[in-house]
Amino acid sequence: MNNIWGSMEQYDPVVWNWIIAVYLFMAGLSAGSMLVAIGLKWYKQSRGQPTEGLPVIKAAAVIGPVAICLGMALLVLDLTKPFEFYHILLNYNLTSVMAWGVIALLIYIPLVFVFAALVFEKQVLHYAPWLAGILKVCRQLENSLNKLIFALGLGVGVYTGFLLSAMISYPILNTAVLPALFLASAMSVGSAGNILVATLFFSKKESDCIEQVHRIEYPVAFNEALCLVLLFVGLNFSGPAAQAATAAITTGTWASVFWIGVVGLGLVVPVLASTLAPKAWRHTKGFLITVSCSTILGVLALRHFVVYAGQSYIS
Repeated sequence: MNNIWGSMEQYDPVVWNWIIAVYLFMAGLSAGSMLVAIGLKWYKQSRGQPTEGLPVIKAAAVIGPVAICLGMALLVLDLTKPFEFYHILLNYNLTSVMAWGVIALLIYIPLVFVFAALVFEKQVLHYAPWLAGILKVCRQLENSLNKLIFALGLGVGVYTGFLLSAMISYPILNTAVLPALFLASAMSVGSAGNILVATLFFSKKESDCIEQVHRIEYPVAFNEALCLVLLFVGLNFSGPAAQAATAAITTGTWASVFWIGVVGLGLVVPVLASTLAPKAWRHTKGFLITVSCSTILGVLALRHFVVYAGQSYIS
């Protein structure tokens, strides 16, 4: 105990709160949604199948820009001086992970709006016919733009993990597994978000490619679970401070969030539902909505667990 300052137990170690957790969730949702949609589009095109009007791609065109903009709005509001956020856009330290993230987002955000405008081209031209020339050029460059959006989506997906892993004093956060975990969970929540929005607003029949997106749940869930295992196994072999951090999944409130939210809702429920549910249920709206919501809540729980439990254990 320090006689001047007192015990460290009197201080709250949590600096980043739920706003940051939701921002990380929104960034992952946007990136994962775009990765799944563009991947599906390439899959269909490689087989000579039409991609026009696919509900999953329409869903991504809504989720991609909306989610990232909501996330950025939360991030700006969390700043001590929110009206001076533009300084981040003018000053870059290229040795900083955050600087590279800002650069990626500056390119990614306008491009996802271009993607959405091309998906809903008829509606856009109905209300803004003066954009016809710009959209024509963008349509000619669509393949190149999709490749760039896909690459930036991968960057945004892993960037949030790198951002947290740069915090060297926190064993749960300072691990190379975190970016891979965030990318895997981004793919998971992106596919679930696309299925949910497509089912609610755009799907008219069972064959609207929702089944094809649904199939990636198994490999994505496996990769996400593998990253979680590697994270805590790595902690267990990384010295006393890191070993102490494994208590995050055995004791306290965040252990309940981990097992009920992350593992239960995010991994077990979707996989068991897809495996054990009668075939007649698997493409009904009720089933798709329930499983998608479970996955989304699980990834939201994961982001909160990583942010809060990660800051609760200091080396």
